[in-house]
Amino acid sequence: MTVLWFLIWLVANNVGAHEPLIGNPVNAWAATLILAIALDLGAAHARSR
Repeated sequence: MTVLWFLIWLVANNVGAHEPLIGNPVNAWAATLILAIALDLGAAHARSR
């Protein structure tokens, strides 16, 4: 999921306006990256049980 997020962000960043990842305050792109990482880690934790 994180790789998919990166590909979508890469295309949006190069085709549309330049959207940097901002951590303070968190912008929409950084928030979706955090969500993608959380989902990846949650899925890995669920499979290991």
